[in-house]
Amino acid sequence: TNMGLHTLDDSRIQLNFNITMMDLPCEYSTVDVFSSIGFQKNVTRNIRKFPVSDDGVLQRYEQRNWHQDDVELWDPAVFETIDDLHQDGEDAISLNEETFEYALREFPFLFVKFYTSDCSNCDDFAPTWEALGEIVTDASMSIVDAFMKEKGIGDNQYSDEEYEQAVNFMAPVLVTKVNCNKHPKICLDQKIRLYPTMRIFVNGNAKGDYDGHRTVMELVHWVSHIEAENREPGQLRMHLVERFANERTVRNEVEQEWNDALTEHRAPRTWNITRHPG
Repeated sequence: TNMGLHTLDDSRIQLNFNITMMDLPCEYSTVDVFSSIGFQKNVTRNIRKFPVSDDGVLQRYEQRNWHQDDVELWDPAVFETIDDLHQDGEDAISLNEETFEYALREFPFLFVKFYTSDCSNCDDFAPTWEALGEIVTDASMSIVDAFMKEKGIGDNQYSDEEYEQAVNFMAPVLVTKVNCNKHPKICLDQKIRLYPTMRIFVNGNAKGDYDGHRTVMELVHWVSHIEAENREPGQLRMHLVERFANERTVRNEVEQEWNDALTEHRAPRTWNITRHPG
C-alpha cells in the first residue's frame, strides 16, 4: 500500500493494519517498507502476529518471527521482586523427582518452568512466573469459595491443609518449577536444553514449550489456547485466570480499555468477514 505524510514531528509512526494469510505460517511472513526515494527497511521485528485456526478464527497468543531474538524476557507490569512475592509463600510450586511424577499423574494441566540457579534470564523471569502462580491461585480460590458457598460448607468444616489441597485440585492449570541444578535427572529425562524452558503437560504428556513473550497475559493466553484444544467447552476455566491477570497486570483505565479491545479482537467467536476480507 502507499501513504503520504505532510509533516511529522515525531521520529516514529505507528501504522495499524490487519492482513490474514491462511496458508503462510506467522514465522515466515516478513514486512518491508520503502520510502519515496527507494530506501528499503525490514520492519518484521516490529510487527505483531497472531495465528489463525483452519477455520480462520484468530487465536489468543502471539506468534514469533523466525529466529526472533527480541522477545520480552520478563513482564514489566510485575514490579515486585521475587522476595516480595514470596513473603506469603510460593505459589509456583517447587517440584522434586517424587512430586514431579505425582503432579504428572494427578493434575491434567501442569505448567512447569525448568530453570537453573545460575541463569540470569531465569532470575529476571522469576517474578513473572511467581506472579502467574499467584494469579492462578487467586482464580482457583474463587472457584473453591464459590463451590463451598453453593454447598453451604462453613469455614469450620475443613482445615487449612484441606483448603490448600482443594485450591490446587481445582486450579485450571498447576504452575510449578524444577531447579535443574538440584534435580538434574528430571531435566535430563525431559531433554531440557535451554533455560528457562516453560513446558505444559496435559494428562501426563508434554504438549509444547512456550517460546513467546514472557509476560503474564501472553502466558495466560497461550495456556488458554492449549486448554481449548484439550478440554470440552463446558469445562474451560482459563477465562477466570484471564480476569485475575487483567486485574493484576493492567495498571490504569486506558490500559484496561486497550487490553479489553485486544482480548476481544484476538478471539472472535465466529468467522468475521470484515476482519478476514481475503
